[in-house]
Amino acid sequence: MIKTTVGQILSVDMQKGETFFAEPGALVSVNGLFEIKSELSGGLGASAMRMLGGGESLFINRITANEDITIQMSSTLPGEFSPIDLSTGGYILGDGVYVCHEGEVKISSKWGGFSSFAVGGGLMFLHVEGKGTVYVTGAEALFVKDLKKDEVFYLDNSCFVACHDNVKFEKFLAGKNLLSKVVGGEGLMLKFTGPAKIYYQSESPSGLAASITKYLKLR
Repeated sequence: MIKTTVGQILSVDMQKGETFFAEPGALVSVNGLFEIKSELSGGLGASAMRMLGGGESLFINRITANEDITIQMSSTLPGEFSPIDLSTGGYILGDGVYVCHEGEVKISSKWGGFSSFAVGGGLMFLHVEGKGTVYVTGAEALFVKDLKKDEVFYLDNSCFVACHDNVKFEKFLAGKNLLSKVVGGEGLMLKFTGPAKIYYQSESPSGLAASITKYLKLR
């Protein structure tokens, strides 16, 4: 397979018989004969946990090429794509960043506990592992930060995209005192400690949604 990105479009050149997996609604166009089969990735239990805990769809679409074709996919929010190679281990993903994958990839949700370990909007996080490549998206620009051993990096919780599942991090409420925590506007943040590779987006999806909602109310 050959993958290219232009703007917020991911193009995949597939040979006859090859398969690719994507979130429902991600497919934009196909220039030849193909089949789509919706399936419960990892079974009903894992799929339900993924939907409830990770904010993803219950089903995954298996796209099979019946001849040499090119498929195009896009994400819901305008932004960039980035491939994540799972050969180095499993990854934790933020809410709604998963778009598609190739290979033998297991997608599930894991319990983060009542501590500050979970990232995203709740106490669960999306987890991917296996042999293959996962494609994630970030609202607006997508960045990758490589941390050296004991190096510290702070990130807005809603801008988190992905990191290895063995990375040390904690979640906390930004602000020096109670007033700053309430009215400071920064909200929940993540503190990462290296070594680590952190994927993050320049725009908070929740912040973008709030801005659009506010604009619509003014209209």
